[in-house]
Amino acid sequence: MLKQILDSFFSKVGEKLVEYGSDILRDKINLKSTLETLEKDLYLLSNKALDIEKTIKKAELSGKKKRKREVKEWLEQIEMIEKQFCTLEREVEKKGFLRKFLNGDQATQLSTNVNKLVEQSQHFDELVYASETRGESLLTTNLFGRGIKENLERIEKFLESDKSSIGIYGMGGVGKTALAKHINNIILEKSQEKRVCWIMVSQVFTIKNLQDEIAHFIGLDLSDEYNEDKRAARLHRAIGNNFILILDDVWENVCLEKLGDPLRLEGCRLILTTRSFEVCCRMGCQAKVEVKKLHMDEAWNLFKQILEQDSALAPEIEETAKNMAKVCDGLPLGIIVLAGSMRGETSIHVWLNELEKLRDPNMVQDDKEDEVSRILKCSYDRLDLNHQQCFLHCSLYPEDFQIDKEELVRRFISEELVNKRKSRQLQVNQGHAILNKLVNVCLLESVDEDCVRMHDLLRAMALKITKRENMVISGFFSLNEIPNEEEWTEDLEKVSLMNNGITEIPGISPKCPNLKTLILHWNPLTFLPDNFFSHMHNLCFLDFSHTNIEKLPNSLSNLENLKALNLRSCEQLVDIPNLRKLKKLRELDLSRTAIKKVPQGMEELDNLRCLSMSATKFLDILPKGLLLHFPYLQCLHLPYQIKAPVEEITRLKHLEEFWGRVKNVSGFNEYIRSRHSQMSAIFYIIMVYGGVYKDFKRFFTGKDNRRNKLNIRQCDLKNGMEEDLVMLVHNIQFLKLEECEGLSNSFFDDFPKLNNLNSLEVLEISKCGGIECILTNEQFLTANQEFELRFLSLRTVEKIILSELQDFICLIQNTGGALASPLPQEAIFSSLRSLSISKCNKMRKLGLPLLEFQNLEEIYIYNCDEIEEIIVVREGEGEGRGERCVISLPKLKELYLIDLPRLKSICNTTMFCSSIKTIQLIKCQELEKLPLYFDPTSPSPPQTLKEIWVGEGDEEWWESLEWEHPTHNHLLRQLVKFAG
Repeated sequence: MLKQILDSFFSKVGEKLVEYGSDILRDKINLKSTLETLEKDLYLLSNKALDIEKTIKKAELSGKKKRKREVKEWLEQIEMIEKQFCTLEREVEKKGFLRKFLNGDQATQLSTNVNKLVEQSQHFDELVYASETRGESLLTTNLFGRGIKENLERIEKFLESDKSSIGIYGMGGVGKTALAKHINNIILEKSQEKRVCWIMVSQVFTIKNLQDEIAHFIGLDLSDEYNEDKRAARLHRAIGNNFILILDDVWENVCLEKLGDPLRLEGCRLILTTRSFEVCCRMGCQAKVEVKKLHMDEAWNLFKQILEQDSALAPEIEETAKNMAKVCDGLPLGIIVLAGSMRGETSIHVWLNELEKLRDPNMVQDDKEDEVSRILKCSYDRLDLNHQQCFLHCSLYPEDFQIDKEELVRRFISEELVNKRKSRQLQVNQGHAILNKLVNVCLLESVDEDCVRMHDLLRAMALKITKRENMVISGFFSLNEIPNEEEWTEDLEKVSLMNNGITEIPGISPKCPNLKTLILHWNPLTFLPDNFFSHMHNLCFLDFSHTNIEKLPNSLSNLENLKALNLRSCEQLVDIPNLRKLKKLRELDLSRTAIKKVPQGMEELDNLRCLSMSATKFLDILPKGLLLHFPYLQCLHLPYQIKAPVEEITRLKHLEEFWGRVKNVSGFNEYIRSRHSQMSAIFYIIMVYGGVYKDFKRFFTGKDNRRNKLNIRQCDLKNGMEEDLVMLVHNIQFLKLEECEGLSNSFFDDFPKLNNLNSLEVLEISKCGGIECILTNEQFLTANQEFELRFLSLRTVEKIILSELQDFICLIQNTGGALASPLPQEAIFSSLRSLSISKCNKMRKLGLPLLEFQNLEEIYIYNCDEIEEIIVVREGEGEGRGERCVISLPKLKELYLIDLPRLKSICNTTMFCSSIKTIQLIKCQELEKLPLYFDPTSPSPPQTLKEIWVGEGDEEWWESLEWEHPTHNHLLRQLVKFAG
């Protein structure tokens, strides 16, 4: 009986064990499947988030759009799930075989959340909402001459009258655009209600492009509508009142009805500039203002001003210079360019020779603008051949195009317009030197620090010079199909069809045996016939960047003279023919393409100087030893999913520039040491990360890549600190620490090797535990009082970004005793321009002494749960104004305080902010006052202040703020805007 009971018991136990084992195996299989599905879904979702983030940032760059709250929260949830997934992966790897299934519920929950986010994204109506904009102030030059100043006064009076449309006309180069820019700025300065939309029309334009420009300005999305009349109706409904449209450089009648018919709306005006009085009439301008040439005395004064002569000219030179100015016949552009080309010239023989050229009877033109071209040509002729070639290259861009300087220098290098025997950095330096010379002699116009522009008369002259050799049809989708085969003549040397609407090229094979440069940059091109390059045997420079091409034709393989092949951002490109015959190729740019493996024959390209494969997200492996086939390589960009073969890179003796990823800091050290041992210049953008690359987000952001950048991610910094951080003494400009372990209290305690570093410009730390401050007050006082070299690095820092630091307390931690006062004049953070702190939930005080605020231009603090005060003024700081203590923050332009639920005080005294432009106070319900200084003699807010943003529904909170005088609230109220 007992035996039967035991047999039955063990039988059931056996069944349960088998069943239990089956459950464990099934759970293990299910968990593996769940994790694989989750990883795939999260990868796709994260890529979609990247695309959405990219779209939003592009929209936000204009300052006219803001991301919707639901989209912002959606992106934050994805970031949280990515972090949870990485944590789950690490836990699964650490647990034993039988315990892995315990994570199944968490994986299933994450998978459910991912699916919800995918579903949510499918119902986004718009990603951003329009943020009201009034227009932008434009860079201006001094207006010269009595006539143009009188015109300025006339136009101001017209704007105050009932005249709704004003036409400014005059010959090319006389100063119409300069006058219109002044008008643009005057309107913005004098009126808070009016909005000014500036559009450069130029000779080549389409109604659709003009509609898009206006729509972009007012924050209207017209991408889903193609009918011009329907688009115009939507523009009319959205433009609103007090809208001023400035159309610059109009060549023919533009139908205003197609642009939303703004003149039918209350308070709306039109201002246009044109070379033609007839255009003013045809567009119905009620007031017409002619811009005339300068009088002789005005022309001579302008000529002298452009010469920038420190001392008086020698009498014989002055007489010759006056005659040269006279030849310019009062045209400002001719005077500016000619005088610019003569700067620094002291030889009377040269001056006389240039005057003789200007007076050459064989060069006299009947047409006034041809006469201008003749004067401009004399300035061009004074350039050496190298500068002339670079100047002519600028004419390959569309009319009135703002040309990025970095891109232009890269093209100079690609087309060997700089010394090809120099190092890469010396070539870059030479390229920028050439650009600066062209700007200094007034043949190019500097738009801002990043871009230059070529005046359309100078461009016309350049195209005339290169008429037989160049075919340039570029810009604003002026072409929808490639020029006919008969237009591709045998004499052609350069063809630029950039920025057009060419989608495919029919089965033609242009006979251009002398063609050296072909640019199809920024065309929606998808197809090329196989024989397209068959008769272009001398082609040296080929640019297909930013096209939709999927496959390159086989005839590319035979371009044995090709030296540069640019396929950047051809995001559909998968198939590239064999490259082994392209022995002369020096530059190959495959970045942001869809290639899955390196092209066949690439190992034969032993003349390569620059190879870029960054952001090729489908490329997972490099053939072993590939880089050793490129002994002259100067520039190498690799995708971050590939662990760079450091042992190969260190053997590239000419390498100056490297972007990529290494497994650990030891690998990075090996690279740095190899460069120093070979006496090579160092420029790098490197991620140190040994984990599995998920491509969840970009590791480096921003336009400026001309800096040494280092991102240390998910590394343990506790062990081997002295050896591993040797690298930080080497000209690093951008340092980012992300999800690192082993940090202690003070940043400088962990990074003693920063002692001799005097190049750091950007410091970014995120998601790192342990760190409580950047430095302590003891270190701060020592640095200020003794000026120790170890803190020189902080004196170069321009930007600090801190986010999600769970232990962070303040920037400078008080470890005992008060900060000495007054402090020395040279502050540790003397170069600090921008400070951003987010999600640091232990921080109650900012902990930055007043002295350190003096050069700050931007303060962004958001999502910090515990912060109570920003600026604390101590005894002896600030200055007395009447009964008040006032501190000055002279350069502060932007103050953003967002989602700070315990913030009580921005500053414990009054702040004089003479440069402030924007203030945001959103979800700061405990804040009691806005301590801006108002001049008691003439109460008014800071003149520079344009807007104050507060949260939607916070009207009552705003009205409850304390003010030193009741009128202050009323004076600021007109600037308050409520964010949705």
